[in-house]
Amino acid sequence: MTDSKRQRRSAVEFIVKTEKPLAELETPLGTVKIGPYVEGDEHSILDLFRTVFKVERSLDQWNWEFRDNPNGMHIYVGKLADGTVVSQYTGLLTKGKIFDRDVLFSQIVDSMVHPKCRAGLKKKGLFALTLLNHSYKHGHLDDECIQMGLPNPLAYRLGSQTCYYVPMTKAYVHNKVVKPEDASEEIATQVKGLGVRYNVAMTDAFSGDHDDLWGRVKDKHRIITWRNRDFWTWRYRENPYWDYLTFELRDPSDNVLVASAVCRVGWLDQPHFVIADWLVDSDRVGAPEAMIKVCEEAARRSGMTSVKCFLNHNVPESRVFEDVGYDLEKTQFRLVSHTYAPEFVTERDLMNEWYYTLGDFDII
Repeated sequence: MTDSKRQRRSAVEFIVKTEKPLAELETPLGTVKIGPYVEGDEHSILDLFRTVFKVERSLDQWNWEFRDNPNGMHIYVGKLADGTVVSQYTGLLTKGKIFDRDVLFSQIVDSMVHPKCRAGLKKKGLFALTLLNHSYKHGHLDDECIQMGLPNPLAYRLGSQTCYYVPMTKAYVHNKVVKPEDASEEIATQVKGLGVRYNVAMTDAFSGDHDDLWGRVKDKHRIITWRNRDFWTWRYRENPYWDYLTFELRDPSDNVLVASAVCRVGWLDQPHFVIADWLVDSDRVGAPEAMIKVCEEAARRSGMTSVKCFLNHNVPESRVFEDVGYDLEKTQFRLVSHTYAPEFVTERDLMNEWYYTLGDFDII
């Protein structure tokens, strides 16, 4: 372990082992009290978001992202006496399986402090105290076991100094160039993979037997974040930010669902067709190869010039893309995490065994 990783590990261990941090601080705007979100704070949170990030977010978007998340929400805020929110530390929650235990993963998002309450990167500043109060409450194996993120370079630089990021790997996508073609015909209803034929359907909802497929895939991995029907419905079908295409493959002999993929047309203002999520039963011969063909055809018919898929390049699913002509392409993002239970799971374990896709992060 490098010195920088040891320092970050020590910082994380300090969070969960220290005595309860201060929950009140004097700031240029007045006394700030730090505590968990309560209903109604979202209006002031949106005001702070607009002030800090210069971006508008609607109440409907906030409600979907946080209030309606089927896994709940962990939000800590700092508020002035009149209820104005001037700091926040939070994460998007998802369930995960680590080894044989169900845990919570939390993606670090929307962590912010009012410009007039910033104190550089001081350890006792308002942002640090908001983080420490959040982590003191939730940073445990039985609560938030893992915090993770996929920051761009600026967010990575800031987060490394303030959020105890442990760098795991630069983020690579599997990439293949495709040639756009006429989209006048319907997408094929059958496709072959390694000589095996499968039925193809573009769906408006995830099928009732989706969780049977999820269960089979989950059992193949020691570390994986949830991809069950309820979570995918919230994550993709109810998402107010973007529209997605969803495809399913079934074995014509028994009608068993063997693969499901979620895709997006266009990404980062480029003509990229992106596979946001990938749930394929690798025991079904040719199913991964067949679903890749479906995605490539959809990309061409959408006028896109490349197909991209983000998978941990240490997991077996990654090999399939390499075998059918995809190259690993470096992105601007970097995968980071930290574990609140290093005696149970380490960042190295995550690096080697975590099955993740772009859908685990809020950039798609």
